[in-house]
Amino acid sequence: MLELMIAAAATTAAGFIIWGADRRRKRYGILLLPGISLAAGLLAWIILQFSGAGASIDYSWLTWSVPVIAGPAAAVAAALILVPRRTARDNAELDRILKL
Repeated sequence: MLELMIAAAATTAAGFIIWGADRRRKRYGILLLPGISLAAGLLAWIILQFSGAGASIDYSWLTWSVPVIAGPAAAVAAALILVPRRTARDNAELDRILKL
């Protein structure tokens, strides 16, 4: 259970760091990237637990390291994919509203 708490804290903290490093962070909420990072990290932890990696002495290190890597990777991917799409959609909607 300790690795679950460490994975949750580490992935959330990494999500906040990625949010703080993103220049376009005013285009979306403060909890988007930390939430995506937390969800991806905990999903990786759950998959590893159900696959038996947590019970094996040889592979128990995976439950500590993979979620901490998968969470921030998902947050970076979301920042690179979601933000430009949302910015373009918001700008198009703003242009449509201003033309009225």
